[in-house]
Amino acid sequence: MTPPFMADRPIVRIGLLLPFTARPDDAHAIYQAAELAVFDFGDAATLLIPRESGATAAEAAANARLLLRDGADVILGPLQRDAVIGAAQAARERQAPVIGFSSDRTVAGDGVYILSLPLEEDVRRIVDFAMSRGLRNFALLTAESDYGRRVEAALRAEAGARGGTVQFAQFYQRNDREAAAAARLLAQQIRGTNVQAILIAENGSPLRAAGPALLIGGVSMDRIKLLGTSAWAGGDAQREPTLSGGWYAAPDPALRAEFEQRFRAAYGGRAPSRIASLGYDGVMTAIRAAQSNRADAVTRASLERQEGFAGADGVFRWRRDGSIERGLAILEVRQQGAAAIDAAPRTFRVN
Repeated sequence: MTPPFMADRPIVRIGLLLPFTARPDDAHAIYQAAELAVFDFGDAATLLIPRESGATAAEAAANARLLLRDGADVILGPLQRDAVIGAAQAARERQAPVIGFSSDRTVAGDGVYILSLPLEEDVRRIVDFAMSRGLRNFALLTAESDYGRRVEAALRAEAGARGGTVQFAQFYQRNDREAAAAARLLAQQIRGTNVQAILIAENGSPLRAAGPALLIGGVSMDRIKLLGTSAWAGGDAQREPTLSGGWYAAPDPALRAEFEQRFRAAYGGRAPSRIASLGYDGVMTAIRAAQSNRADAVTRASLERQEGFAGADGVFRWRRDGSIERGLAILEVRQQGAAAIDAAPRTFRVN
């Protein structure tokens, strides 16, 4: 695909696969953020080519092949795990990188890079910080779900790698009543033990139900620190007094505010959705990678650079297995909001 006004010039073609039919609101927000990134970082050689992803792996593979026929140097998206797998299958035939928007890092690797806010990064950051403050013995409270089991696996791996322990893990069916009951049961289980911190991997009303239930169950908030993932960043933690003083890992809110301000200015004051930044960061990285390696447009080496990229939610970089490493802040819940007590890194150490 070469528009007439771009004839006779080198072009970096960025394919964008999104579920415009199945998830129109999410797709439209990501597309608008991607356009914004073209204006912020692109030049006369940048061409963004959006296309419907479809809902299945087969549909995504077929649509990815259409993008590759159009000359796409890199494919951004799709959103869903199966669709990313399908797009990746087609892209590997042409050795084109895929920057997928799924949060499931099991689809990463062999030219597929996951651009998301994976819970594993949240757990890694909060455990590292908690243990730097002398907390070594953990308990977990989370829903019985794929998310909850992934949190458990990550917590056990991160704590164990640093010499810590996970002594209890309490699961529940995700509703307010069950969350509160599980919190009371966990409070009984840890009574008289050396548990120093409880990770509550939850948001919404179940999170607000869990905090008071722990207190009623006998947990001393002065002795046991409550921890959270970036799920706490939505404001629910700030609305529950029993969670005051808790710590959680999340992207730097100041950086996110800068992106949201630019988005509002470009699109009539409308705020971007939480996942809109995927489109912005995806296009930005494709452009930066191409600028650093213009001869081959976007290559694996140009995406895997150790210094990483500075995105809407802070710095990030990809490992060789396609998983993402993010620079996250540690925030403390306070009555007036959340305050950063350990800033997110602005750069990565380069070996």
